Amino acid sequence: MPPPTPSAPPAPSALAVVIPTRGDHERLRVTLACLAAQTGAPPHEVVVVDDNDGGGSEARALASVLEEVGRLLPVRAVSGPGRGRAAARNHGAAAAEAPWLLFLDADVVVGPGFLRAYADAALPGRFLHGGLRELPTAARLLGRLREAPLSAVQEAGAALTTAGAEGGGRDPMRRTMANALERAVESMAAGELPDVAPWLGLVGASCAVERAAWRLTGGFDEGFARVWGCEDLEFGLRLYEAGLRRRLVPDALGVHLSHARPDRWEQHSVNMDRFAALHPRRSVRALATLLGPGGTPERYVAAVGAAGQVPSPAGTP
Repeated sequence: MPPPTPSAPPAPSALAVVIPTRGDHERLRVTLACLAAQTGAPPHEVVVVDDNDGGGSEARALASVLEEVGRLLPVRAVSGPGRGRAAARNHGAAAAEAPWLLFLDADVVVGPGFLRAYADAALPGRFLHGGLRELPTAARLLGRLREAPLSAVQEAGAALTTAGAEGGGRDPMRRTMANALERAVESMAAGELPDVAPWLGLVGASCAVERAAWRLTGGFDEGFARVWGCEDLEFGLRLYEAGLRRRLVPDALGVHLSHARPDRWEQHSVNMDRFAALHPRRSVRALATLLGPGGTPERYVAAVGAAGQVPSPAGTP
């Protein structure tokens, strides 16, 4: 009897999806289920960075999710450093092996063409953002999907991202909205508003960059620690200064499962101040007019261009 033919080794991953998680594994289950339903995706790996405090019910909940989804998805978990979102993302990137790093939050619903769209847009010298919409009725959707099989979760995710791209229509369970940051990035990239901040566009909930560029620029600034906000935008500015340019990927739209953050504005204010101290340029100092309460793209553009001169992409706005 001839010896068995050895199976071919798996193709090396083209994309590594890095997902930091801390707490809500019900939302993580939805995100991973959607990643397990990709069509036409390139070889990829999924690295979940467990940034929980360790042990107990949190560990058991995460293990249960990974066991359920792991039959359908090349996913593995690594223990996080417990020093905040920036450090968790860097930790996952260091553990991954693919040449492109796709950072995705653990509460983002993606459609079946998500990874394929990112892979098709992955050109040298670019940092990528697939775009996001908020789902105000996320808690109701999660309640509906809590005991649902993965196939039902995947069907709901595909329907939601399709509806999100169209605004959701009249169905309140699918009605989504773009926050001020998304509206600003999309409007500036489309030329609908002056591009006063061409570095703006690396949104950590869904973005991608070459591993080499992540390493060259030092990755996310871990000095932002556990305070929420701006660590992704600051990384995008350093990528821009290193010569990379943003590219939006509309076909990789994600829907954020919105949730309350009682101290959101206080935390964001702390990190905006730190961001401005690191990069004292007017497009950073004016971020409160975009990211603060009542912020809008129009207010931000007016604040940055208040001197009557809108800088070109080659300048330093």
